[in-house]
Amino acid sequence: MDRERLSRIRNFQSQEWYAALVIRPISIGIMLVIADWRWITPNRLTTAGNLCKLGAAALILYPAQWVWAAVLLQLGVIFDHLDGTVARYRRAFTRLGSFYDKASDLVTWTLIMLAAGWQAMHATGEPYYLVLAALSAMALATTGYMKWVVHAETERVRWLEARPDPAAAVARRTAPIVVAPPPARTRRQWVTWFFTMASRVWRFEEVDLWFWLGLALVIDRLEWALWALFVSQTINLLVMTVIRTREVIRADRRIRELDPP
Repeated sequence: MDRERLSRIRNFQSQEWYAALVIRPISIGIMLVIADWRWITPNRLTTAGNLCKLGAAALILYPAQWVWAAVLLQLGVIFDHLDGTVARYRRAFTRLGSFYDKASDLVTWTLIMLAAGWQAMHATGEPYYLVLAALSAMALATTGYMKWVVHAETERVRWLEARPDPAAAVARRTAPIVVAPPPARTRRQWVTWFFTMASRVWRFEEVDLWFWLGLALVIDRLEWALWALFVSQTINLLVMTVIRTREVIRADRRIRELDPP
């Protein structure tokens, strides 16, 4: 096996337990086959993932098809990881691709949650399930929005820090994209890492949600999933609001230092 090629494929380390222990290994295995197929592009992979997710949203409305809905959800996540992996492998980053990926994630997850809420409401006669689904999707979207707002402010700080030195600013804009090397661990470190990732199962992080919703569909417990997603994403939103507020306050102070009114 070409170790340099494998190293370029293993160019990202997921932090969510489901991504790290399941989706990434599957994606790496697929990449070993398709990485150099030029007709497979990151944006086409994003589109394939979106089609799978939209198909899952439609099938959620039909309980007899829930297993297939769960399958499409997981395929959507795999495509979602493959698009970024292919982009990093080929150094084919584009702002359009990043925008397309993030915006479509927001739209497809919202549609999936609304379909789940609608089906639960229809099955139980309880309209609050649709509200739970909508609030869960809103909480996840708001958490992601705050992340990118803080990212934009942090980039502004970096720009202001480089502004006094035009050469440094130019060098930063034209510097090649550096991709972090894959993790190198001993056997013992891999075991430790495995159990560390497995211990994060309770966190209900973004990629994990696809697993939990898929599991709920397979075992016919959609109502349980809606409660779990609502509670977990609401708590996560509250926690991240505090964290992101502190980060943006620090950025604001730094901006005032560098560019006083």
